[in-house]
Amino acid sequence: MTLRNYPDLTRGEGRWLNLWAAFDLTAEYLGTFTLDQLHEMASREGKWISAVQYRRAGQRIDEAALATRFNGLCKGDSPFDFTGFRISPVRNESDDPECTCFEVCEPGEQAFWSVYGFHAEAREWLLVHDCEAGEEGEILARLVELTGHLVEYRDAGKAYANTRLADLPEIIGQRILDEVPDQDDPAARADDADAHPLTDLRERILEAIQRRA
Repeated sequence: MTLRNYPDLTRGEGRWLNLWAAFDLTAEYLGTFTLDQLHEMASREGKWISAVQYRRAGQRIDEAALATRFNGLCKGDSPFDFTGFRISPVRNESDDPECTCFEVCEPGEQAFWSVYGFHAEAREWLLVHDCEAGEEGEILARLVELTGHLVEYRDAGKAYANTRLADLPEIIGQRILDEVPDQDDPAARADDADAHPLTDLRERILEAIQRRA
Protein backbone atom coordinates (compact mmCIF):
# COMPACT_ATOMS: atom_id res chain seq x y z
CA MET A 1 0.00 0.00 0.00
CA THR A 2 1.58 3.28 -1.15
CA LEU A 3 0.86 6.12 1.27
CA ARG A 4 1.06 9.78 0.36
CA ASN A 5 1.34 12.97 2.35
CA TYR A 6 -1.17 15.80 2.05
CA PRO A 7 0.89 17.99 -0.37
CA ASP A 8 1.12 15.08 -2.84
CA LEU A 9 -2.64 14.62 -3.26
CA THR A 10 -4.31 15.47 -6.56
CA ARG A 11 -7.88 16.49 -7.25
CA GLY A 12 -8.66 14.41 -10.33
CA GLU A 13 -9.06 14.59 -14.08
CA GLY A 14 -11.98 15.80 -16.15
CA ARG A 15 -15.33 15.13 -14.51
CA TRP A 16 -13.84 12.62 -12.04
CA LEU A 17 -12.64 13.40 -8.52
CA ASN A 18 -9.96 11.30 -6.86
CA LEU A 19 -10.92 9.68 -3.57
CA TRP A 20 -8.33 9.46 -0.79
CA ALA A 21 -8.48 7.03 2.12
CA ALA A 22 -7.06 8.69 5.25
CA PHE A 23 -5.06 6.99 8.03
CA ASP A 24 -3.64 8.45 11.22
CA LEU A 25 -0.15 7.71 12.56
CA THR A 26 -1.38 4.50 14.21
CA ALA A 27 -2.75 3.32 10.84
CA GLU A 28 -6.34 3.79 11.98
CA TYR A 29 -8.70 4.39 9.05
CA LEU A 30 -10.33 7.84 9.28
CA GLY A 31 -12.54 7.79 6.21
CA THR A 32 -12.43 8.41 2.46
CA PHE A 33 -12.60 11.94 1.08
CA THR A 34 -12.17 14.07 -2.02
CA LEU A 35 -9.38 16.65 -2.06
CA ASP A 36 -11.96 19.45 -1.76
CA GLN A 37 -13.29 17.88 1.44
CA LEU A 38 -9.76 17.49 2.79
CA HIS A 39 -8.96 21.13 2.01
CA GLU A 40 -12.00 22.19 4.02
CA MET A 41 -11.13 19.94 6.96
CA ALA A 42 -7.47 21.01 6.89
CA SER A 43 -8.52 24.65 7.13
CA ARG A 44 -10.08 23.78 10.51
CA GLU A 45 -7.66 21.14 11.83
CA GLY A 46 -3.97 21.01 11.00
CA LYS A 47 -3.78 17.28 11.67
CA TRP A 48 -5.12 16.54 8.18
CA ILE A 49 -1.91 18.07 6.81
CA SER A 50 0.68 17.01 9.37
CA ALA A 51 -0.55 13.83 11.05
CA VAL A 52 -2.51 11.93 8.39
CA GLN A 53 -1.42 9.87 5.40
CA TYR A 54 -3.45 8.88 2.37
CA ARG A 55 -3.79 6.30 -0.35
CA ARG A 56 -5.82 6.25 -3.55
CA ALA A 57 -9.33 4.88 -3.11
CA GLY A 58 -10.86 5.19 -6.55
CA GLN A 59 -12.80 8.08 -8.09
CA ARG A 60 -16.26 9.56 -8.13
CA ILE A 61 -18.14 11.91 -10.42
CA ASP A 62 -17.85 15.62 -9.67
CA GLU A 63 -21.42 16.23 -8.57
CA ALA A 64 -20.91 19.98 -8.12
CA ALA A 65 -19.86 20.39 -11.73
CA LEU A 66 -22.71 18.20 -12.95
CA ALA A 67 -25.21 20.20 -10.91
CA THR A 68 -24.19 23.56 -12.41
CA ARG A 69 -26.98 25.11 -14.46
CA PHE A 70 -25.46 26.78 -17.51
CA ASN A 71 -27.95 29.51 -18.39
CA GLY A 72 -27.19 29.84 -22.10
CA LEU A 73 -27.57 26.25 -23.30
CA CYS A 74 -30.19 25.53 -25.93
CA LYS A 75 -32.86 23.01 -24.99
CA GLY A 76 -31.50 19.50 -25.40
CA ASP A 77 -27.84 20.55 -25.29
CA SER A 78 -25.34 19.76 -22.55
CA PRO A 79 -21.64 20.63 -22.02
CA PHE A 80 -20.79 17.28 -23.61
CA ASP A 81 -22.11 18.49 -26.99
CA PHE A 82 -19.17 20.90 -27.33
CA THR A 83 -15.54 20.33 -28.29
CA GLY A 84 -14.08 23.41 -26.61
CA PHE A 85 -15.02 26.58 -24.75
CA ARG A 86 -14.09 30.24 -24.87
CA ILE A 87 -14.70 33.28 -22.70
CA SER A 88 -15.38 36.72 -24.16
CA PRO A 89 -16.41 40.19 -22.97
CA VAL A 90 -19.81 41.21 -24.41
CA ARG A 91 -21.93 44.35 -24.52
CA ASN A 92 -25.34 45.30 -25.89
CA GLU A 93 -25.01 46.77 -29.38
CA SER A 94 -28.73 47.39 -29.92
CA ASP A 95 -30.12 50.92 -30.07
CA ASP A 96 -33.63 49.60 -29.51
CA PRO A 97 -34.52 49.88 -25.80
CA GLU A 98 -36.96 46.98 -26.18
CA CYS A 99 -34.43 44.42 -27.39
CA THR A 100 -30.82 43.44 -26.83
CA CYS A 101 -28.06 42.25 -29.12
CA PHE A 102 -24.95 41.27 -27.22
CA GLU A 103 -21.72 41.18 -29.21
CA VAL A 104 -18.10 40.51 -28.33
CA CYS A 105 -16.29 43.72 -27.40
CA GLU A 106 -12.98 44.94 -26.00
CA PRO A 107 -12.20 44.15 -22.34
CA GLY A 108 -13.31 47.02 -20.15
CA GLU A 109 -16.30 47.77 -22.39
CA GLN A 110 -18.28 44.68 -21.39
CA ALA A 111 -21.61 44.46 -19.64
CA PHE A 112 -20.49 41.00 -18.50
CA TRP A 113 -18.45 37.98 -19.61
CA SER A 114 -19.98 35.15 -21.64
CA VAL A 115 -18.75 31.60 -22.15
CA TYR A 116 -19.31 30.02 -25.56
CA GLY A 117 -18.81 26.47 -26.72
CA PHE A 118 -17.96 25.10 -30.16
CA HIS A 119 -20.86 22.77 -30.90
CA ALA A 120 -19.71 19.47 -32.38
CA GLU A 121 -22.79 18.99 -34.57
CA ALA A 122 -23.66 22.59 -35.47
CA ARG A 123 -19.96 23.40 -36.10
CA GLU A 124 -20.30 26.91 -34.69
CA TRP A 125 -19.83 28.81 -31.44
CA LEU A 126 -22.97 28.86 -29.31
CA LEU A 127 -23.68 30.52 -25.99
CA VAL A 128 -23.21 28.30 -22.93
CA HIS A 129 -23.37 30.73 -20.02
CA ASP A 130 -23.68 34.45 -19.27
CA CYS A 131 -21.58 34.97 -16.15
CA GLU A 132 -22.54 36.90 -13.09
CA ALA A 133 -19.76 39.08 -11.68
CA GLY A 134 -17.12 36.95 -10.00
CA GLU A 135 -18.13 33.53 -11.33
CA GLU A 136 -16.20 33.62 -14.61
CA GLY A 137 -13.32 31.44 -13.45
CA GLU A 138 -15.54 28.95 -11.66
CA ILE A 139 -17.78 28.45 -14.71
CA LEU A 140 -14.76 27.80 -16.95
CA ALA A 141 -13.26 25.43 -14.39
CA ARG A 142 -16.46 23.42 -14.04
CA LEU A 143 -16.80 23.06 -17.81
CA VAL A 144 -13.21 21.83 -18.01
CA GLU A 145 -13.81 19.45 -15.10
CA LEU A 146 -16.80 17.98 -16.89
CA THR A 147 -15.32 17.65 -20.35
CA GLY A 148 -11.53 17.92 -20.15
CA HIS A 149 -11.59 20.32 -23.12
CA LEU A 150 -9.21 23.16 -23.92
CA VAL A 151 -10.33 26.78 -23.58
CA GLU A 152 -9.92 30.03 -25.46
CA TYR A 153 -9.99 33.73 -24.71
CA ARG A 154 -11.36 36.04 -27.40
CA ASP A 155 -12.28 39.72 -27.47
CA ALA A 156 -12.95 42.10 -30.36
CA GLY A 157 -9.28 42.48 -31.16
CA LYS A 158 -7.29 39.53 -29.83
CA ALA A 159 -7.66 35.81 -29.24
CA TYR A 160 -5.73 33.05 -27.50
CA ALA A 161 -6.88 29.68 -28.77
CA ASN A 162 -6.66 26.08 -27.62
CA THR A 163 -4.93 26.42 -24.29
CA ARG A 164 -5.20 24.60 -20.99
CA LEU A 165 -7.15 26.49 -18.36
CA ALA A 166 -4.08 26.31 -16.10
CA ASP A 167 -2.06 28.26 -18.70
CA LEU A 168 -4.64 30.96 -19.43
CA PRO A 169 -3.78 33.22 -16.44
CA GLU A 170 -0.14 33.36 -17.56
CA ILE A 171 -1.16 34.26 -21.12
CA ILE A 172 -3.50 36.98 -19.90
CA GLY A 173 -0.88 38.19 -17.43
CA GLN A 174 1.67 38.60 -20.21
CA ARG A 175 -0.81 40.67 -22.20
CA ILE A 176 -1.40 42.89 -19.17
CA LEU A 177 2.35 43.47 -18.82
CA ASP A 178 2.63 44.22 -22.54
CA GLU A 179 -0.15 46.80 -22.41
CA VAL A 180 0.71 48.77 -19.27
CA PRO A 181 3.44 51.46 -19.42
CA ASP A 182 6.99 50.47 -18.54
CA GLN A 183 7.98 51.39 -15.00
CA ASP A 184 10.48 53.97 -16.30
CA ASP A 185 7.75 55.66 -18.36
CA PRO A 186 6.78 59.02 -16.81
CA ALA A 187 3.13 58.09 -17.35
CA ALA A 188 3.45 54.82 -15.42
CA ARG A 189 1.55 54.38 -12.16
CA ALA A 190 2.01 51.78 -9.45
CA ASP A 191 -1.52 50.45 -9.96
CA ASP A 192 -1.45 50.20 -13.78
CA ALA A 193 -1.53 46.39 -13.76
CA ASP A 194 -4.23 46.25 -11.07
CA ALA A 195 -6.38 48.66 -13.08
CA HIS A 196 -6.04 46.76 -16.37
CA PRO A 197 -9.47 45.51 -17.58
CA LEU A 198 -8.23 41.90 -17.75
CA THR A 199 -6.79 41.75 -14.24
CA ASP A 200 -10.06 40.82 -12.55
CA LEU A 201 -10.75 38.01 -15.03
CA ARG A 202 -7.23 36.66 -14.54
CA GLU A 203 -7.69 36.65 -10.76
CA ARG A 204 -11.05 34.86 -10.97
CA ILE A 205 -9.50 32.12 -13.12
CA LEU A 206 -6.52 31.79 -10.77
CA GLU A 207 -8.84 31.48 -7.77
CA ALA A 208 -10.80 28.69 -9.46
CA ILE A 209 -7.58 26.85 -10.30
CA GLN A 210 -6.18 27.26 -6.79
CA ARG A 211 -9.37 25.88 -5.24
CA ARG A 212 -8.65 22.69 -7.16
CA ALA A 213 -4.91 22.47 -6.47
